[in-house]
Formats: sequence, structure tokens, C-alpha cells
Amino acid sequence: MAQPAASPADFTRSAVNLARAITLAQRTWSFYPADHSAVALAVERLVIAAAEASVGGMMQLAVTPRQLLVDGIPLESQDLGVAECAALLHERDILQITVMLPPSQAVVRALLGVLSLDRTTRRERGGPAAIWQAEEQNAFVLEQIDYQELLEREDDEGVARRDQTWKAIVRSIIMGRATFSVEEQQRLLDISRDIGAIGELAKDSMEAFTTPDGSPLVTTQAATVLAVYRHLAKTVAALEPERLQDVIGSLGLAAANLETSTAFELMLQGESATESVPLVGAIRRAFDDQQVALLLARALSSSSPGHPTNRLAQVLDTLAPDAERKQRVLTLAKRLISERDFGSKRPIDDIRQSLDELLLKYDESNYVSGEYRQSMDQSVDRAVQLAARGLPPELAEWLDTLGYESVRRLSGQLLIDLLRNETQSERMGETARDMAAFVDELLVAGAFAHAIPVVAELADAVTRPKALAPYECRHALDSIATSNALMEAVLGLADLPAEEFNSFSAIVLSLGSSAVPTLLAAYQREDGGVAADRASALIMRMGPAAIPGLAGAVDDKRWFVQRELARLLGQLGTSHAIPPLQVLLRRPDTRVMHAAVASLARIDDPAAARAVSVVLKACTGEARAAVIAALVGLKNPRVVPMLLRILDGSDPFGEDLAVVLETMEALASFRDDRALPPVTAIARQRRWLAWGRTKRLRAAALAALVRIGSERARTAVADLARTGDFFLRRMAATTLREMPA
Repeated sequence: MAQPAASPADFTRSAVNLARAITLAQRTWSFYPADHSAVALAVERLVIAAAEASVGGMMQLAVTPRQLLVDGIPLESQDLGVAECAALLHERDILQITVMLPPSQAVVRALLGVLSLDRTTRRERGGPAAIWQAEEQNAFVLEQIDYQELLEREDDEGVARRDQTWKAIVRSIIMGRATFSVEEQQRLLDISRDIGAIGELAKDSMEAFTTPDGSPLVTTQAATVLAVYRHLAKTVAALEPERLQDVIGSLGLAAANLETSTAFELMLQGESATESVPLVGAIRRAFDDQQVALLLARALSSSSPGHPTNRLAQVLDTLAPDAERKQRVLTLAKRLISERDFGSKRPIDDIRQSLDELLLKYDESNYVSGEYRQSMDQSVDRAVQLAARGLPPELAEWLDTLGYESVRRLSGQLLIDLLRNETQSERMGETARDMAAFVDELLVAGAFAHAIPVVAELADAVTRPKALAPYECRHALDSIATSNALMEAVLGLADLPAEEFNSFSAIVLSLGSSAVPTLLAAYQREDGGVAADRASALIMRMGPAAIPGLAGAVDDKRWFVQRELARLLGQLGTSHAIPPLQVLLRRPDTRVMHAAVASLARIDDPAAARAVSVVLKACTGEARAAVIAALVGLKNPRVVPMLLRILDGSDPFGEDLAVVLETMEALASFRDDRALPPVTAIARQRRWLAWGRTKRLRAAALAALVRIGSERARTAVADLARTGDFFLRRMAATTLREMPA
């Protein structure tokens, strides 16, 4: 078990710092090459955080999908980095991570390497704990999930498996779309047969509607659940109408298993005028006495001591409008309170008294003033009177201010104003994290235009003179750039209309180069496609700043991704692109090598020429032909100096003979007079003990001069026929006679 630090507050702070350091280090490790300064800084921060965490002994962090536990207790923190760390470790199949001793930088780098392995490789090698055991160190201990249990669970998910079809249905429901593909409709039919799957679909759809601190937006969640139920009922009514009543009964059972507040809010939702089936009423009727009593018992057990609220009474009136049924329901609820433990801290007698008051009277005096209660009670009458007199002409405009568009715009502006006016760096960091969470919600909803000013304000806060919390704002931008929300948007790039793509582009350009790894997810097909073209265009607009992100992806095993990386690096065309291009040059696929050579040829730097020269000397056969073909295929005069450097650095009488011959042939194809001096110099070289090789070199050089075919080339051949040695003069004279006048 973990030993506490100097105080509980210090212990919690150390655990939070460790979680944030792990998240930041892993994210930085995935962005940049291992020798980048940002990686060094992130590694150093993790070393310090781990050392602080182990001061009082070992620290164990148990991992759940959304939370970290210390000694079985959730780590209480408003820092989103804790939840991000939990999600990161959970995605990598880690069940618990323990810090035993202060680690060295080498150990931390090794840990980040293990965490960066892709899912397939990690599981093929036995999981993160098995891989980590081979490191033979004592600073960190990893425990992993039971893969056998995981596989069995994944096999048992059935229609509720989270595949692409499931995600597409959830995304459509969240974004308010009314149409589904044939495949999605079939999945909805399958889901309608499984009450558990109905609940899972409703749960996944609701999760997008929470506040930044995780609190549910109950009304919105209830409306979302109702939308799920309506889509299921509509699909069944259209394709399998004979099952509709059975499905409505299943929806009622699923609704009974919702959180109490959500279930109550669902029952109070109004019917849709466009629906052929009055679904809310049908679900209400599907609730039997036992289900209604169970909802009441759960609600009263979780509420504070005191009188029941009118809201609860309103739900009871809705579900049990007649007095006889109301009496039965309350009697059943009392029995359930006595027989079951609902985790309530209220005395049973107090709960029973509340049930009695529900039958007799509704009193909210403990919660609101008399004047306010009277005002609310009269609100319906006032609404009727106003309707009779006619609605004010400004009503439509007022209602617009309550719509999604207006609320999103107002919420974004409020966050922007908070960030601009903040005077304390710590609180500014909290606002930046809230802004990042808000942008994630907007990206999920496809509201790109509303996210633009929020992201732009965060970016300005990083570069502003005398910035108050630039690191926190940069971290917020990075969290957006690596979020699942942005990834989903990238995967759907091909489907975005031009206007939405322009808004998305503005967001990505404000995020900067940290979004490059996420943009690379658009490369899913060998032939590219619209999504890949749009992602490439965005990366090019970032300029040389995108090179580190591209360099970090060169280990991708898909050849078409490597090819696209090589093309982008060449188009960016700075000396910083040469090292990753050298890595791509060593790939066995000639298509990748061809693209890398072409990109290096575009970079006007001696290091690029040396890289091509090295690969020409190292490869043979098809690979060398691919390199030469790439250079010749460019048809760019800038390639000539590169080929000349290759000739200058090669030994024609050694192992470089084939390289020299092929390079002279490539030079001849450009018909450039700059090639004349080095080609003529090779023609004059000789070795009496290697006369066969000497003749091959001279013949190739003269053939290159003939192919160049300029007046200066003819003069060079004539000069060789006049001033060369005996054998060279004879060869040159013969060549001169065959050259066209």
C-alpha cells in the first residue's frame, strides 16, 4: 500500500503532479523526436514529479477509464490532467502504476517508449507489464489488465460493440441528424432487441453533455435519451412494425434503469408533434407500479433530509395520475425502502414521512421563499393570460437567444472574457483548461465556427507580451490538438462542406504544429483522397514548424503514409527536413525511396546531396534504379549540382564504378553544360592495371558528351581528340566524326 507523504494535501498534490507529468511527457514524446528539447524538458518534469511522489515511500496509482485511485479512493482533483492520465494509461492496458524509487532520465525515456507502442505490437509482445519487466529496473512497476478476460468481454459485447457503425450512430444522435445509412438502420434494429444495448447507446450519447467538471446537464441528457428512443422506435416502425409494441416495452425498462434525475426529466418531456407514435406517453404507460416505486425510493434515498419537492410530486402525478394507483405506488416504495439498501444517509422514518407528504401535500418551504413559490405557482395562469392577449413581436428573437447557436456563442465569449481579464496565473490556467474542454464539446458537435475565437484567444494568450500563464494556455491548446474530438473531425474531413472546412482550418492553424500528428490520421488510403489532400494542405500552411511533427511519424509502417511524409518534407524544403528524409531513404519500399530522393533533390543544401550520394553507394539493383529515376524524373536543373557532387565524391576505379556510370548517364539526360568539366575529367583518368575499367569510363564519358550535344560539348570532345593520351585521342576522334555537325 502507498505510504502517505508529509500530509494528505502534500500527498494529493504529488499524485496530481505525477499524473500531469505522465500525460505531458507521453504527449510530447509522441509529438517530437527523442532528442528534441521539448522532450528533454518533459522527461525532466516527469523525473522530478516521480521523485517527489516517492519521497514518503512508494506511490500506487490504480487506473480506471476516467479516474485514478490512490488506496482505492478516487484522486480528488479538478485538474483535467488527472482524467487525461487515467484515459491514457487505460488505453494502454495498464491497471496500476507504482513509483518505487526516484527514476533516472533513461528509465523515464524507456517507460515513454513502452507507452508509445501501438496497440497491436503491445499486445503481441504480451502487454505493457510484460514488456516493462525486460527493462530490469526498480523505479516503476506496471500491472496490466487480464488480456484473456478482455478478449472474452470484447467478444461478448454483441450489438453494443463500439465499432465504427456504433460510433457513427452516436455521433449522428449527438449532432441532431435524422437520417441513417442502411448499415446503421440494421444496427438500430439489432439494438432494439437488446435492453442492455439500448441502455449503452443512451449512455454513450448522453456522455457528451456534461459540464467541464463532469456534472451532467440533466435536461439535455434527458432530451438526448428521448432522441435515442425515438430513433429506435422510428426505425422499428418503418422496417419491422409488428415489433413496435415490444420495443416500447423495452424502452420503458431501459428508462427505469437510468439515473433517477435523468429518468424523471425524461418523464416530463413533451411529445413531438412530428412523431406518429406518442413515445413519451407510451413509455410512461409501460412503467408498472414496481418501477415507479423503485424510482421514488431511489430519488428520496439520495435526496437531502426534509420535505419532498414539487418536482418529485409532479413526476408522481405524471406516472400515477389516479389516487388509487398513487397509493399503491407509495406503499410499494415504503416496502422497498425497508427491504433494500439504496446507500442512503437519511433515516428510514424520514424517508417514509416524505412519502406520506407526497400523498398529502407538496411543500418546498425548505428550499424556496414563499413569494418565489407563489410566483411559480401562478406562472401557468400568467402564461395563459399572455397567450390570450397575443405574443409580443420580439418573442421569436428572444427564443433565438436560447438556441444552441446563441448559447455556444455566449459561452465562448464568457470564457474569452474570463481569460483576458484574469490577473492570477493559477486561475488563468483553470480557465484555459475549461476553454479546452469547451472546444472539445464544440468539435464533437461539429460547431467549428464557434470554436474559432476560443482557440484563437488561447493562442494569443501564449504569445502575448508579458503573458500571465503561457505554459498553461499552450498545454490547453495541445490537449485540444491531441483530443479524440479533433481526431473524429479529421477522420471526417472528406465529408465537410467547404465552409465548415474553412472553419476547421482556422482552428487547426491556431493550434499550430501540435495538431500535425492528429492530422496524419487522415491518411487512410493508398490513393490519398479528399481527406488526405485537405490534411496535407493544412500541414503545408503551417510551414517549417510542422517538420518536428512529421519527423515523429516516420516510423509509421504503412508505406503510403511514409510516401506522403516524404512529399510534405520536400515541399517544406528546409535543412531541418533532411534528417527525417534520410530515415525514409532507408525504407525498403522503392516508392517511399523515390519520394524521399525527389524531396531531397528540392532542398538546396550540401547535406541533401550527401544523403543521396550515400544511398546511391549503399543500394543496388532496383533500389539504385529508383533513386536515379527519381532524380531524372524531376527534370529540374537544381538536380545537376547534386549529381556533380556525387561524381566528385566517388572513386571510379573502386567500388563506386556503377554509381559513376549511372550518374553520368543521368547528367547527360539534363543536357546541361555544367556537367562538361567533371565528365571530361573522368574521360582523362586512366589506370594501366585496370585498362578494361578505364575503357568503360571513357566510353561512358564520351557517350554523355554526345548526348549533351551542345557546341561546348562538341568542343570538349575535339579537345580530348587533340590533347588526350594515344588511346583517348583515337576514341575521341571516332566519337567526333559520329557527332552531328
